[in-house]
Amino acid sequence: MYMVRVLFLPFALHIANRTHMYEYRCLRAKIDMKSVNGTMRDPVMYRQNTTPHHRSGTKYKAYPTYDLACPIVDSLEGVTHALRTTEYNDRDEQYGWIQKALGLRRVRIHSFARMNFVNTELSKRKLTWFVENGQVTGWDDPRFPTVRGVVRRGIDVTALRSFMCSQGASRRIVNMEWGKFWAENKKEIDKYSSRYMAIDKTHNVKLTVTNGPEADSHTYITSDLHPKDPSMGKRLVRQAKTCLIEKVDAEGLALGQNIVLMRWGVVTITKINDDGSLEGTHDPAGDVKASKPKLSWLADVAENIPVVLTEFDNLITKDKLEEGDDFKDFINPHTLADTAAIGDAGLRNLKEHDIIQLERRGYYRVDKPYLSEDSPLVLFMVPDGKAKAMGGLAGKLRHS
Repeated sequence: MYMVRVLFLPFALHIANRTHMYEYRCLRAKIDMKSVNGTMRDPVMYRQNTTPHHRSGTKYKAYPTYDLACPIVDSLEGVTHALRTTEYNDRDEQYGWIQKALGLRRVRIHSFARMNFVNTELSKRKLTWFVENGQVTGWDDPRFPTVRGVVRRGIDVTALRSFMCSQGASRRIVNMEWGKFWAENKKEIDKYSSRYMAIDKTHNVKLTVTNGPEADSHTYITSDLHPKDPSMGKRLVRQAKTCLIEKVDAEGLALGQNIVLMRWGVVTITKINDDGSLEGTHDPAGDVKASKPKLSWLADVAENIPVVLTEFDNLITKDKLEEGDDFKDFINPHTLADTAAIGDAGLRNLKEHDIIQLERRGYYRVDKPYLSEDSPLVLFMVPDGKAKAMGGLAGKLRHS
C-alpha cells in the first residue's frame, strides 16, 4: 500500500490545498481513450470528497474508486481467485491493467452469473431505501433477501449452503422461485422440528367431549415430540372435557360423524348447538386411520399460553422488474400479518431461534420466547416451498 500512497500523493496534496476551487476534481488513469472497452478509456481512480468521514473526519479529501481498490486489495491480501459476477466482465480488463501497472501479483478472475429471485430487489442501494424509509425494521428483517434476513425467517445454515452448492457457478442469469429455496430448507428443518399445537384465539369453537376428563383432574397423554424420530423425546398433552378446535374445521361437521383429535383418538359428534359449539363422545376403540377429518385441538385450560403467529409476503408485487421500472411503483403494501393464537403449555419452554412445527399449520421459528401473558411467544412462519398451507389451515397472506 505504501507504493500506492506515494503514487497518488501529489494528487492528494493538490486536492487538500485547493478544496474550494477544485471541488469536483478527480484523478484518471491514462490508458487508451480509443479502446473498444469503455472501462479502459482513462477511468477515474480517485475522486475528491470533502464530506467528513465517520472515522477519519476531514483528514482525507480524496478517496479511491471501487475499480481501483479491488485489484489492489485482492492482490495484497493474498486472494488467488476473485469471484465476480458477470456484470463486471467489462471491468476485468481494467482490473488486470491496474495490477500490472502497479507491479502487483496477478489475481485470477472467475466469473459467475448473479442469481435473482422473483418479487425481490437485490440492489443494496434500493434495499437501503427500504430501511431508511421504514418499509422494513432493519437489515435483518425477515422479508429482506439478506443472509441475516433469511436466517431470522428460519433458514437452516446447512440448507442454505446446500442450496447454494446445488446451483453451481453458472454464467447464465436465472430468476429463481423462492419456493425452491424454502423447499430445500424444509428437508433440513423437518428432521429436528418438535411438534406442538396452537388454535386461533378468535376463530375457534368449543367441543365438549362428554366422557372426557374434568379439567381439574390434570389428565395427560404422552406423545412423541417428533413422530418420525422417537429419540427426540416425549411431551405431555393436556386432556380435558372442554376442548378448542379451529372454527374452519368445525364448519361442515355433521351429527354422527367421526372425527380424530390428533394424539387423542376418535370422537363422534353427538350434538351441534345453536351457538356453533359441539358435543361428542370419545370412542377408545375407534379406528383412527379410517376416521376423517383429523383435527388439531387444545384442552381449554389455564396452562395454555398466548402466541403471536407472524406471516410475511414479498416486498415487490411484480415477478421481474424490467429496465426502466421504478421499484417504488411495485411495493407490496401488505407484507406482514399477525394472528393471535392459543398455544399448548409445552411452547412456554421454547428458546429464541428454535424451529418447531405447529401441526396442520406449518413450521415456525421462535423470534421472542414466552415471558408472560403480556409478553407472548412470537413465532415467525417458515415457508415450506408449497403453494398450499399445511393441513388446510391457510394464513392471512399468500402461502409460499
